[in-house]
Amino acid sequence: MFGAFPPTAYPRPYRLGETLRKKKDVSTLLKRYVDDLTSTQQKAALSALTDGRLLWDNVVEGSASLLDGWEKGDLTRFFDNNYFYRRPIKKALKPSNRLALELRFMPYLNRIFPIIGPFSFSSLASGRYEVDFEYVKALASVLSGYEGYLVIQEPSLLTANAVNGILGQLADSINLFPSTAKKILMTYFAPFSGLYSELLDLPVDGLWLDCVSDPAWEATLSEYGGKRITVLGLMDARNTKLERAEEVAGQVKKVTLSGEVYVAPNWGFDIIPYPVSKRKTEALGRVKKILEAS
Repeated sequence: MFGAFPPTAYPRPYRLGETLRKKKDVSTLLKRYVDDLTSTQQKAALSALTDGRLLWDNVVEGSASLLDGWEKGDLTRFFDNNYFYRRPIKKALKPSNRLALELRFMPYLNRIFPIIGPFSFSSLASGRYEVDFEYVKALASVLSGYEGYLVIQEPSLLTANAVNGILGQLADSINLFPSTAKKILMTYFAPFSGLYSELLDLPVDGLWLDCVSDPAWEATLSEYGGKRITVLGLMDARNTKLERAEEVAGQVKKVTLSGEVYVAPNWGFDIIPYPVSKRKTEALGRVKKILEAS
């Protein structure tokens, strides 16, 4: 089965950003943009929907915002991007009641909800290469009963210091998230092939892979296969160049995978212009249509 997923996030439109900066009420404007994104995704016949996480400055602080017991720290570059986050400084993390508010414009069961994973949260917030069980327990409580795709982003897993002994801890932490969700582990910004066979053993329903950053992705998937859900990040989320649907579909066809196979961006559309993000979404729909007809 072939399909297409939207990005885990969309860029914040300028007008919405200015309204937030002036500390004015954004409810009406936010709904307008979420409706616009939802309509774009539905017209493209994507396999899942997202509200774009337009109020989140980034996935690190956004995930922390679901919890109480932390404060904002230093401004820090997010990997090698011209894109920054404020390090969450933990006090005593505990669940909040903000999830319903976060999902108010997205009442769909096939929705995508991204979080930063417990290993990457620890490394990005404190520089420690360990799984933060306090974070994951509090977040799992917030997400209790959540239905939909839960995209657990773990870009720090691919860093040089991350491998030894950490995947067992990560597996234990993933098991704490609600069983009602379809759990997908996402990595990006570095080749995944060296760790792929071990990623397959994690207790998740699927893997979201940054194929743009890994020239060996075709050989790796041909050798090891995929999970029940395999998301191929073949659209470059950090480049404004619009991919040709035929070329992307051709790349997908190069590998034979069982289960559900989705084409998607390799990361969120956070840093490209809003109009470009919509055109790329439309292109995803064209890729899906080509694959379904093949």
